[in-house]
Amino acid sequence: MISACKQWRWLFLLIGLSGCGAMREEVVPGELAGESSKLVVDCFISPQDSVLTAKVSRSRPILDDKATQKVEVTDAIVTLTDGKSTVKFLYNSKLGLYTAKREFLPIKVGVAYSLTVQAPDGIRVTATTTVPANVPLEAVKIDSSMIGSVKSYRVLASWQNHSHTYYRVKGSIRNIGQNAPVNASYGEPETILFTMSDNTFGLLSALSNDNSLNVSASICDGTIRKKYRSILINLSLLQTDAAYYRYHLALDAQLKAAGNPFAEAVIIPTNIQGGLGCFGSYNQSTKTVVLN
Repeated sequence: MISACKQWRWLFLLIGLSGCGAMREEVVPGELAGESSKLVVDCFISPQDSVLTAKVSRSRPILDDKATQKVEVTDAIVTLTDGKSTVKFLYNSKLGLYTAKREFLPIKVGVAYSLTVQAPDGIRVTATTTVPANVPLEAVKIDSSMIGSVKSYRVLASWQNHSHTYYRVKGSIRNIGQNAPVNASYGEPETILFTMSDNTFGLLSALSNDNSLNVSASICDGTIRKKYRSILINLSLLQTDAAYYRYHLALDAQLKAAGNPFAEAVIIPTNIQGGLGCFGSYNQSTKTVVLN
């Protein structure tokens, strides 16, 4: 006779096996393989642009053996319009981008722009963005503090906010060595990392009642003064549209999750109608500080 305990064990095992069968039926490889690729467009415009650029590629079907790679599209028709004038982008093989001179279509604050991309096979995608206003950096300062016996330097940026707005703070640091010639130029720029509470891209969402905003980032320790006789710091404040902010916030989360098999999948938002990617805009103000 089988004991009651063993009967229950068999019952749970049968339920578990039937449950696995049901789960197995939820995914149909044939349907996944039939998922078609989409155009992927990345384009961000600003009044400060010297050249307008756009990246166009194709996604791969989910069961493609190279599904995580994109296929570059070099023969699409890419146009940008403000409703009155239209400029056509040309593909630049050296840059791997579609480009257009800004003189043909100046980017202006408050103007809505529409981007259209059409592939040779007839697939057509569109997106729109309205360029935000310029918010000037109010002050950029260098502050120092002692961490144990080592002096640490930070750069601080502040500005005034007047509405519910999205921002990104970017910066770079360049140096001239102590033993460099008198007429030496600054070296190659190194990125200053602005780490926020939820991202490492320097992205910040401000509410309308956040009147005064400020951020800071570590730039070096005290030993840098012994290595370099001059330090040049460039900071840029970007006021972005919502699409730019959400897209880059998701990219940051995706980079953090990369290589972690237990991380939740990150869904990258898109405002490209009929495709993937992002068409966004921003306005930028910049300040420079020299530390001698």
